Amino acid sequence: MLFRDLRKKRCFSQEELANLSGLSLRTIQRLESGHRVGYASLRSIAAVFDINVDTLEQELTSMEKSSSEYKDLPLWIRFYIGSGWFAASRKEFQKTELFFIIMTVFFGAVWVFLAVFNNKQLPENIPMYGFMCCFLGAYNVSISIRVGDKYDIWSRLEPTLPKGIFGLFKKKT
Repeated sequence: MLFRDLRKKRCFSQEELANLSGLSLRTIQRLESGHRVGYASLRSIAAVFDINVDTLEQELTSMEKSSSEYKDLPLWIRFYIGSGWFAASRKEFQKTELFFIIMTVFFGAVWVFLAVFNNKQLPENIPMYGFMCCFLGAYNVSISIRVGDKYDIWSRLEPTLPKGIFGLFKKKT
């Protein structure tokens, strides 16, 4: 469990945790961002949360390892897939790709239908734009899946992803 999640679970602000532990606010912020802190600071935090110091130290070590692995990826991949505004698993990307493909076929069929049977009452450029947007969306998601596979993004992001569909709708456990 991340330090931030542990703090929020106990309904502490960063300032409250700093006061309770006797540490500075900056130390709490550094700890939550994955930086190294001293063993005495970890003991103070562990005392507040009433957990083992070794557990906190293991958490910090795992955070450092995952953040350094993430920094090894090319910048455009870090921005594109792990930007934080969109969090999804590989399975959710595949569902999105399928949705875009279905919508591409739908808009393509409407576009062809209007091109063949156009009675000049309906504009045929609306389905054309829908077809192009859905085609580009499907292509974009397809590239995302393949790049994620190439750089093994999914195994790295899986532990950090929120539970639910695209992080919006929480799954009941």
